[in-house]
Amino acid sequence: MNLFTIEMKDEPGELAHLCETVAPHHVNLMMAGVTTANHGTMCVCTDDDATVRTALEGAGIDFTERPALRLRCPDQPGEAARIARKLANADVNIQALLPIMICQGEVELALSVDKTDEAMTALGNQVMR
Repeated sequence: MNLFTIEMKDEPGELAHLCETVAPHHVNLMMAGVTTANHGTMCVCTDDDATVRTALEGAGIDFTERPALRLRCPDQPGEAARIARKLANADVNIQALLPIMICQGEVELALSVDKTDEAMTALGNQVMR
């Protein structure tokens, strides 16, 4: 699993363009985004990395693609703090974090980090294999 980060202009139609680029390929996207100043950043996880990569490249949309770990944790207060602290203590930098499912008291997250092995050790059995 990979996370795609896409920098976009902060203007009408940018998200529509991104989604319309992928929609004809029948690929599901899980997304989160934020705008700051004059641009926006979308973080996208998908069930078909190769198809999304090809669609974005074909549309001339610039993106960064990073490998991601899939984590499972309880859906309760403090879990993000606990995960972030474990990674900080292991000297691991979080590059992207995206919730991909919340169901029946559990959360699944896609997590991109700068040191995958260290993150896997720090997070132990929370990493889904």
